[in-house]
Amino acid sequence: MQSEWGLILPVRQKNLATKNNFSAKKNLVTKENFVTAKKFVAKKNLLTAIFTLLLLSIAAPAGFSSTINSQVCYLSSGTWTNTPLSQSQSGSFRITFDATPSSAKVDAVHGLSFGPASAYANMLVAVRFNIGGYLDARNGSTYSAVSAIPYAARVSYHFILDVNVATHTYNAYVMIGSVRTIIGTNLAFRNELALTSSLNYVAAMTTTGSTTFCNIALSNSSMAPSITTQPVSQVVTAGQIANFSVATAGSAVTYQWMKNGVGISGANSSNYSTPVTAINDNGAQFRVSVNNASGTATSNSALLTVTAPAIAPAITLQPLAQSVTAEQAATFSVATTGTAPMTYQWNRNGSPIIGATSSLYTTALTAASDNGSQFAVRVSNSAGNVVSIPATLTVKAVSLPPGCLLSAGTWVSTPLTQVQTSSFRIQFDITPVAAIEDGVTGLSAAPGVAYTDLVAAVRFNVAGMIDARNGGSFVAATAIPYTAGTAYHIILDVNVGAHTYNAYVMLGSAPVAIGTNLAFRTEQASVSSLGYLNGLTVTGSDTICNAVTSTSAAATLLLHSSASSLNFGNVNVSSSSTQNVTMTNAGNSSVTIAQVMVAGAGFNSTGASGMTLAPGQTTTLTSTFAPSASGAATGKITVSSNATNSPSSISLSGMGVTATAHTVALSWAPAVTGVTGFRAYVSMVSGGPYVEMGSVPSTTPAYSDSSVQSGQTYFYVVTAVDASNNESLYSSEVAANVP
Repeated sequence: MQSEWGLILPVRQKNLATKNNFSAKKNLVTKENFVTAKKFVAKKNLLTAIFTLLLLSIAAPAGFSSTINSQVCYLSSGTWTNTPLSQSQSGSFRITFDATPSSAKVDAVHGLSFGPASAYANMLVAVRFNIGGYLDARNGSTYSAVSAIPYAARVSYHFILDVNVATHTYNAYVMIGSVRTIIGTNLAFRNELALTSSLNYVAAMTTTGSTTFCNIALSNSSMAPSITTQPVSQVVTAGQIANFSVATAGSAVTYQWMKNGVGISGANSSNYSTPVTAINDNGAQFRVSVNNASGTATSNSALLTVTAPAIAPAITLQPLAQSVTAEQAATFSVATTGTAPMTYQWNRNGSPIIGATSSLYTTALTAASDNGSQFAVRVSNSAGNVVSIPATLTVKAVSLPPGCLLSAGTWVSTPLTQVQTSSFRIQFDITPVAAIEDGVTGLSAAPGVAYTDLVAAVRFNVAGMIDARNGGSFVAATAIPYTAGTAYHIILDVNVGAHTYNAYVMLGSAPVAIGTNLAFRTEQASVSSLGYLNGLTVTGSDTICNAVTSTSAAATLLLHSSASSLNFGNVNVSSSSTQNVTMTNAGNSSVTIAQVMVAGAGFNSTGASGMTLAPGQTTTLTSTFAPSASGAATGKITVSSNATNSPSSISLSGMGVTATAHTVALSWAPAVTGVTGFRAYVSMVSGGPYVEMGSVPSTTPAYSDSSVQSGQTYFYVVTAVDASNNESLYSSEVAANVP
């Protein structure tokens, strides 16, 4: 029988435990039995149940603990099931019940409402067996769970709801075995009923499958509090306030915050803000005790770190005014105090300089246009910033000695004492301002305005080396590095008729050849006269001074060797190995080689001695190593001449090794019948020509060559002959490497 409010009265378990319905003994009510019970419950039983509920509602005091007919189970299957609480609840209370799903995938809600529920929107508080096979709870506008809690078919689940009607919140738990598992805490009432002031019904609805719920119990005893979110350590600067907070589960709780274990007066909420902090608060420990009638929970301690306040930067040493000569760099610096880290930004005439962000700033190479510029720096940190007093840059014009040229960004030229049409020598000094430049100095027929105007030129290149022009490119006979601020004395011996020149640089007191017999620039190969010395430096600057021209070049006597050392490697005892060295006259006058001396056992040398070499002429010196015993050997060749760099020496080394007898054994398989013999051939070159080994054909398909020597590679082929002495073509070639 159903009331006008849709109340379906419970069916007593004892009436359902018939012989033919054994499942009722397990507190399970089938849909069929539930319907039967609904139709045939006695009128007397109905009146008894109503009377019992009426007595409970009248007799229950403010502090209560009651069971709503624990002998009764309710079946939820397709329609709303409602049962009233023993009294309407408007404060904090706890309700517990058991619910059993019929399968592992049901869609069922159980919860609380004001008045009998006939729609989901009537349920303020609800737990759910969701269709995905998990438990969750209503939180405002949606269902949620703090963790995945799966459920199983025909297993009874004990639910606990701690409800606070005044705050419109609740906590939901489920017992999984003996462990109370949180479904959700501080959950909000359904949005549509957020302002409801009392709850008086337990309601259920299962749209997929069915559920049975039993053992509904109501009490105003709240759950002991627990900490769900611990206070977090804080870092503040002295003079600031630190804020701590805690989140808890449990109802009707009170709070007491403590500092270093001592209660803080008035700190009685879930949030605590300290007074303005001082340095002596550093390291203080803060925790909170949460209490209610059911127990106490104490949080972990949170550490307060108080740092000293940042000190704004102050300039202790202002940038100083600088005075430099054009093409020099200027350096400005500042010294400061204050809390690190500090940042710097240099400005020129009020505009920031890109990349100038340290306490030291060095300008690019200056020009006359930089004179009078103002440089200042802004220093900043978290506490503020300060700007320095501007420092003035004074740039003085370059003061050149008489007759000097400054090569810096534009072409400069000076005429020779007279136009040169034959052989002559010109000498001048070049001083680079930087260690890495790109500057050329050279000769031309008319004032130079382009690189192609230079006939003969030396260069301070961007690799930090000195080289010279040779036809279509720059070359150097040896690596000659240069350094900033050093004057380099250059000598050019020029032959206009031959369109060639030699270029030297004095390193100390000795001339070093940059290049000899160099060709005029390709574009000027037919020039017939030279009248100007020119310079252009596009990176850095060069000073060109002391240019002197003479029509007869001073004698330059230089003898160069193609190698400064020879290594013969392993050479068999009683055999020999030779290597050659080329000797070159790198000067402009004849050089006579007076003597070649050899020191060291097993070494010898021939050639070159007694020869006179014209400028640019070469000769070959042959060195031989013929060890008479095994072991390492060293020696030296000394070449004496009238050259300014005489004597020159060449170091020698080699290893004498004892010869080991080797044999190459050849074998093969005949490819045709009728063969009466074989001839074996050898060559030192792959592909021949080949030389026959032995005077008569071999009657067996094998041959041993015992004439081989260590360190050589031999190439072999064989042929086949018949009774008429007809010979086949060569076989495929095989190689043998003799160790």
